[in-house]
Amino acid sequence: MQLLDETPVLRVYYDEQQQWLYAQWHGDLTQTAVRQGCDLLLAYQQVGTTTKLLNDNSHIEQPWPEGIVWGARVWLPVMVQAGLRHIAWVYSTHLISRLLFDRSQPDVCRPIAAAFDDVAQAVEWLQQQQHCPLVLTADTQQLAKRRFWHRLRE
Repeated sequence: MQLLDETPVLRVYYDEQQQWLYAQWHGDLTQTAVRQGCDLLLAYQQVGTTTKLLNDNSHIEQPWPEGIVWGARVWLPVMVQAGLRHIAWVYSTHLISRLLFDRSQPDVCRPIAAAFDDVAQAVEWLQQQQHCPLVLTADTQQLAKRRFWHRLRE
């Protein structure tokens, strides 16, 4: 796996073998940190052509509970516009995050989302979904970084 970028609470990888983005969240999440991380993921989704995201929340120490609702209503629709079709969600160990995620799912038609207790289950499900490879050159990686930093300055 290739590390593309990171923030204080997120590492973004590209899994060449699986041809998807892998988001590994960790630490204490705040509104600012989550939105910054989601902007970074969006920047990579916009410059690539992958249709899958493995969103790993298993290393989160303190969640931002409102983030799940915000993500379902605000962030996921723009990710879908950028080409995301499948998201495998690995639950946080925090019960409130699990409950909020499960409650938000009936309102989400796209992308197709499934939640799992561990990364291995999420990988297995995501492998079964039809995929489109990500074309990520050094130029597109730089473009994603520029878009991300531009959004931070806005």
